[in-house]
Amino acid sequence: MSECEKLVVVSNGFGDAYKGRYRRRRGVMDNDPFQLFEVSVEQCHLLIVNIIEGRNISKGSINDLIDVPDPYVVVHIRAAPDGKKQTRAIDNETNPKWKEVLEYYLPPDEAIATVAQITLMDANYTFDEPIGQVEYDVGKVEMNQTVRKTFIFNETSEVDIEFKRVINKKYNLRSSLALCGGEKTFRKSRKRVVQANMRKIMEIGAPRTLRETPTIAIMGSGGGYRALVGYSGAVRALKEMGIFDCATYIVGLSGSTWYMSSLYSHPSFPEEGVWPATEDMRKSISTNLIRLVHPQSLMRYGNRLRTKMRSGQPVTFTDFFGLLIGEHLLGPERMETACLSDFQKKIENGKAPMPLMTCLHVRSDVSAMVYHEWIEFSPYEIGMAKYGSFVRTSDFNNKFFMGVISKNFHEAPLHFLMGVWGSAFSILFNRLVAKTKPNESGKKQDEDAINILRNNDITVKMTDCDDSDEEMPDELMPEEEKPEEKEAEEKKTTSNENSSSSTTWGGYFKGMLGFGSKSQSSQNNEPAAPPQPSASEPKTNAIGEEAPGPSSMLDSFIQGVLQAKLFRSREYRAGKILNYMRGLSLNICYPISPFTPTEKECFFKKQDSTKKDEPFDRVFEPISAQKKKVFVVDAGLTFNSPYPAILRPQRTVDLILSFDFSARPTDDSQPFKELMLAEKWARLHNLPFPKIDPTVFEREGLKECYVFKDESDDRAPVILHFVLCNVNFRKYSSPGVERDAEDKCGDFDLFSEGTPYSTFNFHYEKKNFDRLHNLTRFNTLLHKQTILDNIAECVNLRRHSNTRCTVSLKEIRNSVYLSEEKKQELSDRLNKTGLKAIYLDS
Repeated sequence: MSECEKLVVVSNGFGDAYKGRYRRRRGVMDNDPFQLFEVSVEQCHLLIVNIIEGRNISKGSINDLIDVPDPYVVVHIRAAPDGKKQTRAIDNETNPKWKEVLEYYLPPDEAIATVAQITLMDANYTFDEPIGQVEYDVGKVEMNQTVRKTFIFNETSEVDIEFKRVINKKYNLRSSLALCGGEKTFRKSRKRVVQANMRKIMEIGAPRTLRETPTIAIMGSGGGYRALVGYSGAVRALKEMGIFDCATYIVGLSGSTWYMSSLYSHPSFPEEGVWPATEDMRKSISTNLIRLVHPQSLMRYGNRLRTKMRSGQPVTFTDFFGLLIGEHLLGPERMETACLSDFQKKIENGKAPMPLMTCLHVRSDVSAMVYHEWIEFSPYEIGMAKYGSFVRTSDFNNKFFMGVISKNFHEAPLHFLMGVWGSAFSILFNRLVAKTKPNESGKKQDEDAINILRNNDITVKMTDCDDSDEEMPDELMPEEEKPEEKEAEEKKTTSNENSSSSTTWGGYFKGMLGFGSKSQSSQNNEPAAPPQPSASEPKTNAIGEEAPGPSSMLDSFIQGVLQAKLFRSREYRAGKILNYMRGLSLNICYPISPFTPTEKECFFKKQDSTKKDEPFDRVFEPISAQKKKVFVVDAGLTFNSPYPAILRPQRTVDLILSFDFSARPTDDSQPFKELMLAEKWARLHNLPFPKIDPTVFEREGLKECYVFKDESDDRAPVILHFVLCNVNFRKYSSPGVERDAEDKCGDFDLFSEGTPYSTFNFHYEKKNFDRLHNLTRFNTLLHKQTILDNIAECVNLRRHSNTRCTVSLKEIRNSVYLSEEKKQELSDRLNKTGLKAIYLDS
């Protein structure tokens, strides 16, 4: 047993004493120096409003004779999130006794006005009527004091209310750089499973102890259904070789997350392996995604979106796209129930790798390449490592204020997250529609579309309603425009809505959602069924090109929906969520690797306004914590592989099996563009990463797998970069087995003109699915020995390296992010044990 294995810390992080030699015990691994970086969260105030009773409630003597009041009280505090609450109505009572408590979360800033608008209401069958209204400055209520007031309405009606202000002690936000307890428990269980599985498949070099057992991450890039199908073949091969059972993490972005979602939500996984889920995916995508756009689906989708809008949650075209992609891949039944938190059962006791999905938080005024923040999604929690701020996965959909849930919603369904993770396609939905038609092709359009999204902002004007807590959905509120622009836009919108709302499928969908012209909605509450287009109507597709007759109704629908204000601009096609970091103080943050030597200050980096923006220039700027809602988009809009999720040093990843399904100009193009962007990002964040030498392509040519290592830095992970290419598969049906002369199954290109593997193709005939699936399966199986050799090398590195997966005493003392008090605390504990470093992965 090595010296590093002797260090044990009590479960609260760094407690009373170390317990001598390493021993097994229940609970999580807690020798975690990252727990020292507790991100501070300012405490908000809790205002407790007790509506006690009323006396002599009257609407006036004459009105009282007609109808005795049914009174209730509404208290509205605009400074509070979800600040409008009310009591129950008491029927036919002039002296009601409510005795109801309403709670409001308030900012501690005394400069913010906290005026309560108190309205006494009378409930009626038709519409409720106000009896009277008063205002009271609750800022006058001092801490921990109870103030009782009697308010008089309409000269005679009296209501007694008590106010009490306290410091909030309940928080729903985890603020720490350490991994959460659920993930630590998983890692501990998975470590034992991985060690046993490695011993089964490795003849030499297998780990002898848990300390020597490396952490392997399987990673898939974006690329639409091409990534989904390709990832399915790669994972199937890894499962067949036993390597999938040796991985700790499986990570995805965009299209790869769709495969992961389909796999982990499938009832057969993991007990029956990966093939049953893959077979169902094969069947699902053999039908065109756009065929789901029919009246029955539109009715269901419209009801879902309308309900979400009315609840006060943001709705964009990403929601609609998520419904489409969810039903296409999961089917209508599984789509209704599947949630990300359900995946905890799939990985309990370490029986399968832990899935990690990713997306980006972006701003509307700058391109995603320049400013972005990575968000990671696990079955346990969702959050941003940049701030050390995480929420439980089941809570992510809720409304937060200063780290507290102010309003609960149901957990975000898996199909919504699938829409967010792949939202590049919802932003460019018209291109997706064009590519799903057999007469449309062009690989250059794929590249142009992604480049447009990467290098341009979302081009929207944020309005005050994004900071409002009113229940009216933002999307239906008017934008601030110049008078002449507003008049022109109103004419255009009216014209579009009059034509589309009455004569197109787009109008049918808009009618179900409840938006369109006021005159139309008032005339008829139910949308009329869409008529068939006449033969004389011009047939153009969703991007303005001529289209064949059978698709004209589809194009009419797409044009109509995208003309609606809800979906017209990119803003309303990008995903939007309630900001779970709303109200937090973000004056300081920690780097992803806080023990790495650096000269950077821990305060947020400010951008030089005179400098032209370059890629990643503004990634150190903070999120706007005052915004109620924020944009989340496809992570492929920066670089197309989710390295940030697995480069966190807390996860101690030794070996990355990276499968890159990104589009390239031609089949023989250099395959390192996305990998080099990931390297740049890692260097910027001072994370160990092997040097990516693009000249290896010139020396070795195109091949299925490239190995990248950093011989000078033991902390850098080994990367096996699997490229989507068809080289040996043309000649071999399986590794070592040549094809017969008449076997042409491997004779196809991936990135040529007219390819069925376009990024925007969402319809895979079974023949095309099998070709791509078998290609990536073959490419992975071909390099079985390469994978096993590098696992053995990682085992050997852990066995002999003093720096692998450790934080040294020197690094602790030199850290610019730890306070002197924390440094001394940790140094004292290390000195008591005689150790020189803390091992991160026990």
